[in-house]
Amino acid sequence: MFLKNIKMHGFKSFADKIEIELDKKITGIVGPNGSGKSNVVDAVRWVLGEQSVKSLRGDGSMTDVIFSGSSTRNALNVASVTLVFDNSDNYLPLAFSEISIRRRLYKDGTNEYYINNERCRLKDINDLLMDSGFAKESLNIISQGQVDQIILSKSSERRTIIEEAAGVLKYKRRKEESLRKLEKTHANMERVNDVINELEIQIGPLKEQKEKLEIYEKVVSELENLEVSLVASDITNINYQYKEKKKELDVVNEELLKIMTTTTTNEVKIEEFKNNIDKIDKEINEKQKELLDITSLVEKTNSQKNIILERQKYVVEDQKLHDNLVFLKEKKSKITNEIETNRFEIDLKEKELKEVLEEFNKENNDIQKNKQLKSNVESELYKKNRELIYHKNKIDNLRDTIDNNSSLPSSVRNILNNPKLVGIHNVIGKLIEVKEEYSIAIATALGQSANNIVVDNENIAKDAINYLKENNIGRATFFPLNIIKPKGIENNLIDMVKGIEGYLDVASNLVKYDQKYHGIISNQLGNVIIAKDVNSANRISKIINYRYRVVTLDGELFHVGGSITGGKVQNNRNIISDKYELESLIREYSNIELEIKKLEEKINEIDHYLKVHEDKHYLINKNKITIEEYIKNKLNITLDLEDNLNDALLEMKSIDNIMNKSLSEEEEKVINEYYEVVKKRDFISNELNELLRNKNNLNDTLDEFEFVFKKENSLYNSKSNIAKELEIEINRCDVKLDNLLMILNETYNTTYENATLKYKLEIPEKEARSKISRLKKELNEIGVVNLASKDEYDRISTRYNFLITQKEDLYNAENTLLEIIKEMDVIMVKKLTESFSVINKNFQETFKELFRGGNAELLLTDPSNILETGIEIVACPPGKSLKSITLLSGGEKTFTAISLLFAILKSRPVPFSILDEVEAALDESNVSAFCQYLDKFKDQTQFILITHKKKTMEYMDTLYGVTMQESGVSKLVSVKLEEIKE
Repeated sequence: MFLKNIKMHGFKSFADKIEIELDKKITGIVGPNGSGKSNVVDAVRWVLGEQSVKSLRGDGSMTDVIFSGSSTRNALNVASVTLVFDNSDNYLPLAFSEISIRRRLYKDGTNEYYINNERCRLKDINDLLMDSGFAKESLNIISQGQVDQIILSKSSERRTIIEEAAGVLKYKRRKEESLRKLEKTHANMERVNDVINELEIQIGPLKEQKEKLEIYEKVVSELENLEVSLVASDITNINYQYKEKKKELDVVNEELLKIMTTTTTNEVKIEEFKNNIDKIDKEINEKQKELLDITSLVEKTNSQKNIILERQKYVVEDQKLHDNLVFLKEKKSKITNEIETNRFEIDLKEKELKEVLEEFNKENNDIQKNKQLKSNVESELYKKNRELIYHKNKIDNLRDTIDNNSSLPSSVRNILNNPKLVGIHNVIGKLIEVKEEYSIAIATALGQSANNIVVDNENIAKDAINYLKENNIGRATFFPLNIIKPKGIENNLIDMVKGIEGYLDVASNLVKYDQKYHGIISNQLGNVIIAKDVNSANRISKIINYRYRVVTLDGELFHVGGSITGGKVQNNRNIISDKYELESLIREYSNIELEIKKLEEKINEIDHYLKVHEDKHYLINKNKITIEEYIKNKLNITLDLEDNLNDALLEMKSIDNIMNKSLSEEEEKVINEYYEVVKKRDFISNELNELLRNKNNLNDTLDEFEFVFKKENSLYNSKSNIAKELEIEINRCDVKLDNLLMILNETYNTTYENATLKYKLEIPEKEARSKISRLKKELNEIGVVNLASKDEYDRISTRYNFLITQKEDLYNAENTLLEIIKEMDVIMVKKLTESFSVINKNFQETFKELFRGGNAELLLTDPSNILETGIEIVACPPGKSLKSITLLSGGEKTFTAISLLFAILKSRPVPFSILDEVEAALDESNVSAFCQYLDKFKDQTQFILITHKKKTMEYMDTLYGVTMQESGVSKLVSVKLEEIKE
């Protein structure tokens, strides 16, 4: 290893490019004072990394080393120095036989470093040269004045000479670096501890707030799932009630309209009856007045008759016969009147009987019709009761099948019915709810997957599989909640098919389920499209390039890849169809119950009408019989009267024959008038009776109508109240629906449709309401929560845990650094002790050899602390006894320093050494001794000497002269002295 070349350009006085070729022998650089020869030493020191401007004999900044110009030259903008080393012996740890180190400095202060023309850092150069023996700190480069500095420097400063010679600088550097790291670690630990302490103050309350928030979120989540599902259920129920109440209201309104129409008709009829009664009352009044008048006339006529007849007694010859004739005449007139009156009454009664018969037949027909209607309703009721029993049996059987999982494979049924297996939820088909219109499509999409069992995790699935194996009861498929991931269809594909006619939705959006099963339901149905029919499914499949399954409402299935499954399914029994068959049967059962109730009400109504009509029929029949008896009696009486009349006429005829003449004209007239008036009176009386009967009939009918009217009014009022109550109920339902929808929208930011799809009420409503009340009470007890506490705690906790880890890492790093420092100390103590002993011995020998006697040695100021001890130089030339090295002459100091240099070279040879006028203070004899001694080492160390002593020049193999022919610019001239010597 030796220095082959020194190239300079723009460094200090070397304005031009110069190159100093060197070999392994001694090279001298000479020149007059001020020529710039010492700049060569500065250049070497500079390129090796010297950062002190003062050490380079500068005054301001590092840019002072750039050629600053002269009277004939302009200043340069860059200084560059390159050292080329022969590394054929691999002295430096680089796999190159030649190594170049270059440093460039620009006017703006920018430094560039290169190793073999590759740009690098100053640290890379320092690492390369560390403990090489020729770093910038090494003793191999001694500038002017540095000799005295070695002697006169503090003892603590001299130890660096020994450290370099001992090769512990790299260990020292590592130790220093470790100490810096240790100091930095301590500072970091303090900062970390400060932050940890600060975080510990925050993390406690934040943890409490987070735990409080977690409880709050758990309660809120549970409350949301429960309340949303309950609200959705309430909306469904209330909406059903709302519709049913609307239907009831419509029915009641129709009934009210009918009642109102009937009532209006009855009102009109009642008014007619009242008007008719008023008319009859007028007629009755007139008849009564007429009867009164006629009765007076009868009395008057009777008086006249009696007077005439009494007077006539005194005129006639045969008084007795005359009286008898008068009697017979009156009897005849009386009987004739009675017959006519009876016949008139019979006519009236027959007319009345006709009316009664019509009413009787009408009531009889109504009774028969109602009986027939009742018979028909009873027949229908019988059928409906049979249907109800049939549906009940079917519901019980189907419910038993669903509850006992009878339609499931035996292996699946055994898993679900085994209480020892925990973490088993149910089969997929039982965890979803589907609208009936989508049931076939969803059942087709799921296929056999509907029987797959949902479990908590894979361990539970393993236990269930082992159970199946051990009992030899078949196979089953399990879906662990913690493993199964959701599937979906790309949004761009959905956007492409959304507008297609017949596209309905993705299957997972058409079912209701608990949100905890989202992953599984989405896994099975999230990548299936539901279409209306085959044509729309075919169009959709083509557009999505047959990448996903498409199912129609009728169950046709378009598979991935393009195959199609369809046709009539012979046995379509599955969990979903069973559920919908059960729901359908329950609905039908409820409808049948409602129909039975209506039929029973109809029968009760018919029975009521039958009872009314039968009662009325009985009364009419009774009246009919009475009238018939009356007519019969009247006819008998009339016949008797007619017989009496005939007898009276015969007797009158006999008397007339005897008397030769009848009664006088006056008697005939008065008797006829009298009985004519009586007849008229009887007719008026009968008319009056008929009017009274008609009035009574009208009053009875009016009473009946008024009774019906009152009943209709009562029914109308009752129905009106029912209508009002229904309207109130409908309004309440409306308000409730608005409130419930508002709760969904404002509290939970969802819609009813979304709520029905995603939330399912799995417990009874009463229990749910109680639980909601309890959860809301818990929320009130929890109070105000910090909604950001979870994120804040996670952030602080993460940082806290990170800092704890950092603290542990720093603690471990501190221990590691301490161990490294301890190891470095052990190595340095060993190397320093060994090196100091060798150097001290070599120094003693070299000193005696150079001074031809005397004593010298190196002493440790603190032998117990070899790592920090200073080094004192004790030197006593021959014939002198000095107490301090400072008492040595200039030449003795130089020679002592040179002795130390050679002692170090003996202990550890260096590749090259540059000495800048170190022998300047020596006389010629000592210079010769120095040069001779130098000559001993030239085979192991390359020497470059800056000198102006001729004696020294005599020992040089190569000599370079530095001149300054041009002001401020150094030039170089070389001479091979070996060739001259030869």
